Amino acid sequence: MSSKRHQLNAAIVINRPSSEVWSVLEDFDNVYQWAPGVSKSHGIGKQALGVGHGRHCVIEGFGSLDEYITQWIEQHGFTYSISPLGPLHHSTSTWRLRALNADSTRLEVTFAYELRFGIFGKLMHVLMVRPKLEKGLPQTIKAVKARVENLTAEQTSELAMVS
Repeated sequence: MSSKRHQLNAAIVINRPSSEVWSVLEDFDNVYQWAPGVSKSHGIGKQALGVGHGRHCVIEGFGSLDEYITQWIEQHGFTYSISPLGPLHHSTSTWRLRALNADSTRLEVTFAYELRFGIFGKLMHVLMVRPKLEKGLPQTIKAVKARVENLTAEQTSELAMVS
């Protein structure tokens, strides 16, 4: 197993207040509603939303994985760890919000991981996994932007009440 840490970063400006972006992100268990490639998701474990809470996701073309929140900063972001999938090992994803003004928010996402399976994992990484991740992360944050910017005021209120 290689201990070399790989990382991808992406950022986007969402033309909505940070509270509206947060209302979508804190609906952690229902990521399937907007994330490309996630066909199903649901909460797991007994821990309430926050550190220790988990979700199970089914990823089209990859399989399923579990994600557990390791850091939670209300209204500002979170980090979660991801169960191994394919050659990816010790993966984490960090999501941060920064209000730019009353009506726009910068979302920054960092995905970091190590590889497993030795030379086979490295080969899979170069040929398939890294290109898919490099394409997928920007698509994911664009999907958040589309979800938030297309929500009506009523839907935003409903999301806030559910969370």
